[in-house]
Formats: sequence, structure tokens, C-alpha cells
Amino acid sequence: MNRRTFLSSAAAAGALPRLAAAADETEPLLRFGLISDAQYADADAEGERHYRSTPEKLKRAVEALHGEKLAFTLHMGDFIDRDFKSFDVMLPLLAGLEHPVHHLLGNHDYSVADTEKPRVVSTLGMPHDYYTFRSKGIRFVMTDTNDVSIYRCPATSPETAKAAELLAQLEAAKAPGGKKWNGGFSSTQLTWLERELAAADAAKERVIVCGHHPLVPADMHQAWNHAEILAVLERHPCVMAWFNGHNHAGDFVERNGLPYVTFRSMLHHPENTAYSIVEVHADRVLIRGFGREVSRELKIRA
Repeated sequence: MNRRTFLSSAAAAGALPRLAAAADETEPLLRFGLISDAQYADADAEGERHYRSTPEKLKRAVEALHGEKLAFTLHMGDFIDRDFKSFDVMLPLLAGLEHPVHHLLGNHDYSVADTEKPRVVSTLGMPHDYYTFRSKGIRFVMTDTNDVSIYRCPATSPETAKAAELLAQLEAAKAPGGKKWNGGFSSTQLTWLERELAAADAAKERVIVCGHHPLVPADMHQAWNHAEILAVLERHPCVMAWFNGHNHAGDFVERNGLPYVTFRSMLHHPENTAYSIVEVHADRVLIRGFGREVSRELKIRA
């Protein structure tokens, strides 16, 4: 059985042994945990979305990740679904990791009262709406795909009015991602991203870029100005991969040698979870998926 067959077969079976030990002889440069779209609310189930089951699933994921000696854990946005008080239920559960947690902003994190929206970033312990950090020589660029959206700012704000105009244009053009639950980068954030990646190129660092909304494929979850963001990513050789959440079903696209991974939500069905351990090697990234999440091997561009 070859390496790729092993990964696919193990993921399909729903249980995967330690990927580094089973499929690789070398020690990774970095290992970290990843959870996406926990999306808790004290609300009745809606279809496959079982909101009240999430705290228990998060608790079990934290227990599993705690035993793996990881550098940190990422959460890819939509930590809650509605009601600011939901943060009080979810955030204490992360303390069991006993290592740093780095959050992204998701659209549902802003499904709170307008007066509470300015508190979301600080409540999640984030230094800014978008930011960078480094671990074991790898730079992580944590972006905000809600920067331009109709939900990020108060309903009566100039920012929301401008975003509504842009959404109307996307709807008129029948853009697949022209939906009210999506958003995109401001010009300021695009300039910041360009600057961060240029600095990483100069420093010969490798970079994983993260955002809540997918850039590809073209579907109802796609970020509004995905083409501009893709152009920035693809002209910087430091970029290893783009990671996102938002589409609860998950997805994977390789475009011009760069992998784009959509991680699955742990929200669906009381008995199903989804989280990952990610291992960064010099020439590849290994994702070990648990529950609904898929295990993958990502090639790194030369």
C-alpha cells in the first residue's frame, strides 16, 4: 500500500494512527492542533446543526489534543453561533489545552448585538482583527475575511452601507460567493498581507495563511474578493498553504501548486466531531484528521 493509499484508507475508516510514526520516519518541524466552526449556541437543533452538543465535543477534542504535546491550537472562526454569552460557555473549555489558542474571526462570531461587536476581538484574546505569529520558524498569517461585510460593523455604519453596495454588485453579476454570510478583505488588509509575505520571502520563512472563508472553489461560501487575495498568495514563494473553515462540509483544491484546505465543522450531529493535528515538515504538511475531518498530505511548492 503506498503512502497516499494509506492516508485515504485510514481517513475513510474514521480512525487514523499516529501519522508521523506510521507514514513518516522524520520528526516534524512543528505540530499543532486545529478546530473549525465549533459554532455553539444555546438553541434547538436546525437540520444537521446540533448547537447544544458542541461544548461536550469541544471538551473531548481538548482532552485529546492536550495529550499530543502540541505547540498551539488554531480555531478557524465561528466559535459561537449567536448570543455574546455563548463565549462564556466555550472559552473556559479551551483552558484544558494548556497551550496557546489562536483564533480567527468568523461571520457567526458577529451574530451578536451591534453594541457587543467591538468586544469580539478582545474577548477571543486576539491582538487585532488580523495578525501574525511565529512558531518554530513558521510564520502564521491570520487574516480577517469579514473585514468588508454587512455584519462586521453596526447596521447603521458607513462600513455596512458600503459593504451592502458591494454585495448588490456581486449579486447582479451572479458571483457564486455573492452572499450575505460572506465577506472579504479591505484594501488596507490586502496591503498588509502583501507586506507580511514580502517580509517572509526576504527572511526565507515559510508561511501558512489562514482565513475563515474559502478562496476556492467558486461556490456559495467563497470570499468576495478572492481573486485579489489569490493573486497576492501566488506571487510569494514563502506561502505553503491557505487554511480556512466556513464550509462545514470541507473541501480541498490545489491551484498553481498551492494547496487550499477547507476544514470541516464539529457542529454536525451529536455523535460526530471534527478536529485535526497538523504536522509541518520541510517538504510537506501532514494533516491527521479525527471524526469527520479528512487526513491529507500537502506538497509544498519548491
